Amino acid sequence: MPKSLRQLFVEQFRRCRLTADETVAVISEHGKKQEYVDAAVGAAQDLGAGALVLTASSLSEPTLPPYQGDGREVPALLAAAGEADFVVDVTVGGLIHSSVRTRITGNGKRMLFVAEPAAVLERLMGDEDLRARVEAGGRKLKAGKQLRVTSKAGTDLTADISGDDLPVTHQWGYVDEPGRWDHWPSGFVACFPRDRSAQGTIVLQPGDALIPWQRYVRDEVAFTVENGFITGIDGGLDAQVLRDYFEAWQDPEVYAVSHMGWGLHPIANWAAFEVYEPRSLYGQELRSTPGNFMWSTGPNRFAGRETPAHLDIPMRGCTVEIDGEAMTVDGVLAES
Repeated sequence: MPKSLRQLFVEQFRRCRLTADETVAVISEHGKKQEYVDAAVGAAQDLGAGALVLTASSLSEPTLPPYQGDGREVPALLAAAGEADFVVDVTVGGLIHSSVRTRITGNGKRMLFVAEPAAVLERLMGDEDLRARVEAGGRKLKAGKQLRVTSKAGTDLTADISGDDLPVTHQWGYVDEPGRWDHWPSGFVACFPRDRSAQGTIVLQPGDALIPWQRYVRDEVAFTVENGFITGIDGGLDAQVLRDYFEAWQDPEVYAVSHMGWGLHPIANWAAFEVYEPRSLYGQELRSTPGNFMWSTGPNRFAGRETPAHLDIPMRGCTVEIDGEAMTVDGVLAES
């Protein structure tokens, strides 16, 4: 018998170590995802915690220009959320790349983003084993100097990941430490290489994924990457569509290569876009499938680069190496 959304939030809030003396702030958008708002508030009440709902007129970033958001709600949201101990983001697009996230977690608050359907939330709930896998991958990234990604299809990309200050994202799906952000569900590790250091070629194959378009690649696409920016997109129909997408923004920042990493969730399944209604998904399952290489375009808050245009592109069949040590081999985790 499937659990109710409220029951799932209760279980997740326990993983996040929510206590009765804490207050939960739920950030939402007017008229959207009300069932998530109700479940989050109900779960907080079930655990004896306080709850408040912060509703903005609209915070979601568009998938195509023009971008008309002026952010006027953000200062008020930050002021109210700053009084809470635990912030739950149930907005449609998420505040992942915004100053809201940075400032909330920078003040030591825990922040959790929730977007997937209940069935996905339940099936991919994180645990200590997943956390250990993600943290181990993070240690490899932190200790490394060069990330290299290759594939039989022709991908050959390198990036500088040296330095103690390398920003690494560990996602195992829950937040149980001060200042931590995560996305429920999740199971991957990623880093933001030195800005403008990525060099080489990325070749997409049919069956790779384009997020948030929520579909699989239909034909081969070859990206040329120079000094951290995409300078060429060659191929058939998908290449044409991608060129049109990037050009529409009229912003050179959209061509930047952002974070890179690999999936680690043992039961995340690549078939999710076929099994579920794709537009009901945020895409976490494909981001988290074990052994996939995922890279992104556009925003990088660590480099001071903000743009609403953002693609995450999980790929199969890639070998990911750190200083010559394989993390994945032809799309399979090296440890397995």
